[in-house]
Amino acid sequence: MRMIKAGIKNESIKLFNLKKYKVLLLLLGLFSFLGNILRAIIPGSAIISFINSPFLILTILTQFMLPLIIAMTAADLFTAEQEKGVIKAIITRPVGRINIFISKALTIALYTILALMTCLVISLLSGIGFNGIESVNIVETVIAYILSIVPIIPIVLFAVTISQLCKNSSSTVMVFVLSYIIILATATIIPSINPMVFTTYTGWYKLFIGAAAPVGKILNVLTLLAAYTLIFFAAGSWAFEKKEY
Repeated sequence: MRMIKAGIKNESIKLFNLKKYKVLLLLLGLFSFLGNILRAIIPGSAIISFINSPFLILTILTQFMLPLIIAMTAADLFTAEQEKGVIKAIITRPVGRINIFISKALTIALYTILALMTCLVISLLSGIGFNGIESVNIVETVIAYILSIVPIIPIVLFAVTISQLCKNSSSTVMVFVLSYIIILATATIIPSINPMVFTTYTGWYKLFIGAAAPVGKILNVLTLLAAYTLIFFAAGSWAFEKKEY
């Protein structure tokens, strides 16, 4: 565990040494802030009110923006190090490859969670500041954002697994985006498989909002997401262990 903690610290430093990841957090914060400015400038607009909804922001984040960020971080922490030959020096250290793999995957997950929480804090504070505390449901918003962490985990491991199959950073991002779009499109075209696809549940927080939470449905979703997490972890870690650098 100590090695993994140290690995996460090192990987996080490497990630934040890349200026784009600081800029990404700023842009995500601006994205969350912008709707509240528009709502304050154009009060009473139903359209602006809808656009400003923290839940709409969350939907855009979890379905589109965060998966792309996950792909980028996987490309930089895995594939880019292979391109530059840096990974050779890392795997020669007295640390098991599985610990390196876990450290990198957890760093990607933690950065994604940081991005999500940044949007949560800024959307809440700016919403309250511009439109009053009655304009947002703080409890439901916080619950929704925290619950959205769960379906992010299999997406992280899916991106990490893809990164093991690619030879450069750009191909990792492109293959991930193409695969993600194909999965979404297939699930839309063939509704019968939709409940079995992990990308379906990025908005699963809706099960907890409003009416009583359906316990059976929640357990089914958790089981499915856990299964995908284990499958992608096994596939990604196996590929990382067997790969020759």
